[in-house]
Amino acid sequence: MSISEKMVEALNRQINAEIYSAYLYLSMAAYFDSLGLKGFANWMRVQWQEELMHAMKLYDYVVERGES
Repeated sequence: MSISEKMVEALNRQINAEIYSAYLYLSMAAYFDSLGLKGFANWMRVQWQEELMHAMKLYDYVVERGES
């Protein structure tokens, strides 16, 4: 089942947004680590992983439909 070019572009933008959010969470984790706030750093790492998971689900959806 193929999807429209407009939808592929929208999904690719969302994938980019998810990865950018992951980057922000990881940078916050590094900041909290530098302050010795291990609990906060760990929570940000959890959020980082969640954002990457969102991005990969969207990526897999697009690729399974033969798009890129």
